[in-house]
Amino acid sequence: MTSSLDSTLVPLNDCGCCAGISIETPLVLENRPGATAIAYRVGTHAQFKETLLVRLSESNQPALRDFSVRYDDDFTIALLDAWSTMADVLSFYQERLANEAYLRTATERLSVLELARLIDYQLRPGVAAAAYLAFTLEDAPGALGPALATGTTAQTAPEPLPPIAIGVGTKVQSIPGPGEKAQTFETTEEIEARVAWNKIRPRLTQPQSDASFTDKSVIFQGTATNLKTGDTLLVVRQGMDPVFKKLVSITVYEDKKTTRVDFDNAPPLIPSYVQPQLDVGDINDPLLDAPLDQDVVQRILTSSWSDEDLEALIGIHGWNANAVASNIARQVAENAAALDTAVFAFRQRASLFGFNAPKQPAYNGTTPKPPSAWDEWPLDGEASNKLFLDNAYAGVVPASFLTIEKPGQSPAIYQVGTVAIFPRTAYGISGKTTLVILPTGQTWFGLLPAAPKLDALRDVTVHIQSEQLSLAELPIEDLVAGDSLTLDDLYLGLKVGQRIILTGERSDLRGVIGSEALVLKEVTIEAGFTVVIFEESLLYSYIRSSVVINANVALATNGETVQEVLGGGEGSQAYQRFTLRQPPLTYVSAANASGAESTLEIRVNDVLWHEVPDLFGHGSDERIFVTRLDDNAKTNVTFGDGQTGARLPTGQENVKAKYRRGIGLGGLVRADQLTQLMTRPLGVKGVTNPIAAAGAADRERLDEARSNAPLTVLTLGRVVSLDDYQDFARAFSGIGKALATWTWFGEKRGVFVTVAGAEGAEIATESVLYQNLLQAMIAAGDPNVPLLVRSYQPHFFRLSLALRIDPDYLPEKVFPAVELALRDNFSFAARNFGQPVQLSEVVTVIQSVPGVVAVVVKQFYRADHQPDPKPPPRLAAAVPQPGNKLVSPAEILILDPRPLGLEELK
Repeated sequence: MTSSLDSTLVPLNDCGCCAGISIETPLVLENRPGATAIAYRVGTHAQFKETLLVRLSESNQPALRDFSVRYDDDFTIALLDAWSTMADVLSFYQERLANEAYLRTATERLSVLELARLIDYQLRPGVAAAAYLAFTLEDAPGALGPALATGTTAQTAPEPLPPIAIGVGTKVQSIPGPGEKAQTFETTEEIEARVAWNKIRPRLTQPQSDASFTDKSVIFQGTATNLKTGDTLLVVRQGMDPVFKKLVSITVYEDKKTTRVDFDNAPPLIPSYVQPQLDVGDINDPLLDAPLDQDVVQRILTSSWSDEDLEALIGIHGWNANAVASNIARQVAENAAALDTAVFAFRQRASLFGFNAPKQPAYNGTTPKPPSAWDEWPLDGEASNKLFLDNAYAGVVPASFLTIEKPGQSPAIYQVGTVAIFPRTAYGISGKTTLVILPTGQTWFGLLPAAPKLDALRDVTVHIQSEQLSLAELPIEDLVAGDSLTLDDLYLGLKVGQRIILTGERSDLRGVIGSEALVLKEVTIEAGFTVVIFEESLLYSYIRSSVVINANVALATNGETVQEVLGGGEGSQAYQRFTLRQPPLTYVSAANASGAESTLEIRVNDVLWHEVPDLFGHGSDERIFVTRLDDNAKTNVTFGDGQTGARLPTGQENVKAKYRRGIGLGGLVRADQLTQLMTRPLGVKGVTNPIAAAGAADRERLDEARSNAPLTVLTLGRVVSLDDYQDFARAFSGIGKALATWTWFGEKRGVFVTVAGAEGAEIATESVLYQNLLQAMIAAGDPNVPLLVRSYQPHFFRLSLALRIDPDYLPEKVFPAVELALRDNFSFAARNFGQPVQLSEVVTVIQSVPGVVAVVVKQFYRADHQPDPKPPPRLAAAVPQPGNKLVSPAEILILDPRPLGLEELK
């Protein structure tokens, strides 16, 4: 018998009953780099037991060495088995402890949380969703105070009611859909709301002052103009000769209550709106230093004013603001009505008296000549300024227009002087006539031969009974796009920096209503209309007639305010701790390194204490506390020990907390889902969120913490290199993925950062998350390096597959397993920016599913491209390319959410 510890075969005796038993422990451990788990066990129960049996046979004690019993029910063997069990348990826990000691291999959330704290990293608690709420005020007359009386003058108009204040904490709840929970949002800012801001529209019409348009077309008010094709109209322009026109076509717009008539077979397009070019108003203008009257208001109208300057002008002179606004609106309406063009319709056609008279009978002596040889009657009483019409026309009145038309000659237009209706006998006929006497200097003989005869009157048509038609304003058909917009009225009180929400039908996707949140950069008043300029251009263009703007907009975040008493302070206790009883604590997006900020407010004896990241380095009298989130999403609040942070003063129930509860992706409500007012400020009628909530994130997962925790050590709160920009953005709460690349801003190189929200959400430039991320990166980075942050571009690829299934497997089970495997491997979480999709990896994922024998890929293409008859070997995803004039964000290529094309291959 050998005593070597390295022996692999230790014979106990010649019977060979112990053959094959060898020393198994301690095991030689090898861990390759990059492994997701650490092998740390020195042995298992069976290995420990075998090793003990070998040691038993190698003992120096003769009694033990000669002990040959190996039955498990023997007391000695049972004792060895018990020790092996104990060693197995200890080695198991040692391995688990070893794995939990490293960030990459830890499986318990508490382990990751405590490991991260070693580098002062707190697992991100999540972020509450944010939404813009658009409030609507009561607009019924007298609902918010006395209504403005009819006929109020500029001097007597009452001051408008003060704006309604909608304060912080106004609570709104969502209407949940199937399987959803109602979400509560609260406003985080106070705003001033006005009735006039409920539905602001862009300017939709402009006066018909464009002669190039009215020369070929005219638009009238109303739809009952009683006009028809072939009718005649008279167009009278100031300073020009009247023009006689015949209608070629008529179009009635029932929705706009207007009628368009065209005088040409090629009617013109509606002219675009041209913004007036006015001089900037001066509040020191001496002509404005006068009591408020029409002339003062007209002076204001002829200049361009910023809203601030106009309100300052009104305040300096003590004018009635409502009177100014009312009179401006009235003068704008009067100016629009006072056009230099008038259009008249002729409601009647007449002939000259005698147009139907037979010729004068002629005789040869006493023998009548045949009618063909009869003579025309000589004119009887006709004069150059007199017209005898063929009947009594009561509608012909002085100062009205008439037109004389004769074939082969241009129509002649006259204005009626005096009118008389009486019986007349002439040219062998009798009847009533209407005598029209033209004003002095007007002659109608110019239409007839120099020596007028009766036959010259037979083919004359007189258009009479002119009626002036009311001109409508031309519709402005320009799309709403870009960064500026002229509104349909004067809206005093709009401020620079104020947020509005624009909603309308997209011109590029008809039938789809879109909404955008915009911030006012400039507000001016031009010719009585408010003109706004936005900080950012609109993302889309909208049909002008569909656009509505709400300026009663407030930011709100997910979470409901609660208040509770945490307990009483104990001055003798160091690091006194309390736990919030209503988790989860709401964190909102903030422009700091972590991207999140707590809503917790703690007062001790009604004095506010302040939260700090940690107690280290703080003084003994500082009223501070720290918060820690445990593995159950509960928040623990810890105070100081009297050396690093003050101890709590002794008292009963003197520690009170006010905070909000609610967080995470559950708050991502859809557009127009936040409609229930839980608190209703006076005068508020309704509320909605025209834009879906955004910016939410659930608390950090373990796999996210493993990659995010080191990022804070890499950046240390400052951004220098390209990797720093990427790491900083990735560690920001609410950001799921980030990619930083170099690009060019003109002749200067800068950084382009592509970001994606949690669960692949797009991050709009108007969102709170985007604004906070941009501000935080600018604050942490080099101010001399240009920075551009944009949301990523999600793109999809499609698959059509034929699978051969193992006969032992059910196809109805295999097909869903294949689709699930594909969606897991080609989801947002599994793909990176710019990562291409290889056909080989698609086939590999499919063939790894049990039951799949063979696969034929029939179609493999990007959803935004046409399918290729032969599937390509790879589908590319773009990343920003420096040097291009227009740099596009990076793409992530994921599997199209529509059902896959799966069929069984026979």
